[in-house]
Amino acid sequence: MREIVPEPASRFVDPDRLPRIRDHLATLPVDGLLAFSPANSYYLSGGYAGMYSRPVIALVTPETSLVLTPEIERTKVTRTAWTDRALVYADTDDPFDVLATAIAETNVDVLGYDKASAKPDWVAQFEAACAVTIQETTDAFLDLRAVKTPWEVEMIRRARKLATAGMEAYLDGVERGVTELEVLADVQQAYYETYLEEFPEYDIGTANELGQYGFASVLTSEHALEPHSLSTARVIDSGDSVVGIALPSIQGYVCEEERTVLVGDVPAHIEDAMATLVEVRNETMDRVGPGIGTHEIDEFAAGELRAAGYADQLVHRTGHGEGITIHEGPALNARTQGTLEPGMVISVEPGLYFEDDGLALRHSDTLVVGDDGAERLTPSPDGVLRAE
Repeated sequence: MREIVPEPASRFVDPDRLPRIRDHLATLPVDGLLAFSPANSYYLSGGYAGMYSRPVIALVTPETSLVLTPEIERTKVTRTAWTDRALVYADTDDPFDVLATAIAETNVDVLGYDKASAKPDWVAQFEAACAVTIQETTDAFLDLRAVKTPWEVEMIRRARKLATAGMEAYLDGVERGVTELEVLADVQQAYYETYLEEFPEYDIGTANELGQYGFASVLTSEHALEPHSLSTARVIDSGDSVVGIALPSIQGYVCEEERTVLVGDVPAHIEDAMATLVEVRNETMDRVGPGIGTHEIDEFAAGELRAAGYADQLVHRTGHGEGITIHEGPALNARTQGTLEPGMVISVEPGLYFEDDGLALRHSDTLVVGDDGAERLTPSPDGVLRAE
């Protein structure tokens, strides 16, 4: 094992993160926060790995901050982390012994950890190696990550530029006779061109390592009934609905933008449903603002769509938080009580799924909640979109 001091470029440093974590820590009955999961260890440290088969663990106390990393990930972690210390272990070391030795030097007694997302085996090995008491503080991590710092919002704004460039390529590329993968290639090329022109000093696509299922997807008709799938060789044809999903990330922060295109001779009831979905979604976005219940957003959107006769076509919530991962708090779900706050970043994406027709309909935009209302970041056309 060796210890080094990370030296990240200033553009990678979130100046508000550690003060915010420590302010929140002061309200908790623990002496520090320990993050086992990739997203939470990144949140506490700013350092991330390319793979998480080996432990990458972060600790913040009132006095110090550190990140534990394997040697194989050392350069990536120490290039980006803004902790006081980085503990680098070899494959011949026991990482939990290394971490336990460092924690013993801090004189803490109780640490809160992210039980809901931590690998149980890692937690067990840590408990066997370390004398401190650990207790679940999953909600503390959720609360911290739900409200973004200005730096985090700025990273999402950068990712938005990639998403919008990709969506423009998608809308230009959808037509009969081309495959999902051919359109996807255009989307990804637009990402790369925008990245090279505007943000080459940052890292692109790191959200994949932090838990995403894909950089982008183009899903046609019955394939879009599986919203979290990846593109295939399926050929776009007349009568299809095509859902394009843009999920690029900059420095580990993702922005989502999705659009549905109706191709050729689509059944009239599908076009009517899309028009209704567009109207309801726009009304829903107008309701987003501080102090609004997250459940109220979902209750409104789902209620309007049920009233229009689409109860059987609703299969998911109206939206979700975005940030280090594409699905995080707050959930816009009628069964989950919560309140929107300034700094939260959410998607609004009610969908309709017609299994008998083999067609899916969904637009999605990313919004930042402000002090008065919300700002929609993703500006692509969002009406009833057609391709012949």
